[in-house]
Amino acid sequence: MPEWADSQTAPGEAGRRDGDGQAPPLRGARAWLLFLLGLGLQTFLWFLLFLAIVVAVLVGHQLTEFRYVGF
Repeated sequence: MPEWADSQTAPGEAGRRDGDGQAPPLRGARAWLLFLLGLGLQTFLWFLLFLAIVVAVLVGHQLTEFRYVGF
């Protein structure tokens, strides 16, 4: 049995903790900024999607460009 079997870590891994090697969690204003930027981008993209659906429904048969993309 190796001499380090009674300890929690193998030789060469002393002082190593779970999570080492990973980026530290974001804190404070930077985390809020990234959260709000992501939320704003997602909201904008959903708005564009629903706007496209509304335009397609309202003008219906007048949209002839779809024939070029296989619809």
